[in-house]
Amino acid sequence: MKKLGGIVLAVLSYSFMPGCGGVSKQELEATKAELLAHDEQVRSQLKTELTGIDQKYVTVQQLQLKVEKQLEDMGKLQKQLEELARSVDDRANVATGNALKSLQFEEKLLSERLAELRALIEELKKK
Repeated sequence: MKKLGGIVLAVLSYSFMPGCGGVSKQELEATKAELLAHDEQVRSQLKTELTGIDQKYVTVQQLQLKVEKQLEDMGKLQKQLEELARSVDDRANVATGNALKSLQFEEKLLSERLAELRALIEELKKK
């Protein structure tokens, strides 16, 4: 842009210099062609930059979708894990209850056996 302004300034200052008869039509056409070429170059650079930005935007959108899907999958896995944890807790509670009942039954049997042995010992002491 500075170059463009410099060209325009040079053309204008040249045409108003004392002793100069003005700018020829060829010079104006050449300057116009140069300005148009410069405009086209800038337009091309901007298009290239916009294309790059568009590609980056598409990439970001794809990453966003990928991350959202992974978060959704993680949410599903978390729910499954919580269900499995509840199931394990339930099974552990049942197993603990069964073990407790078994131990209580065994204690009762051993207690009865002990009572029988004491009775037998007392009977043997009497004889």
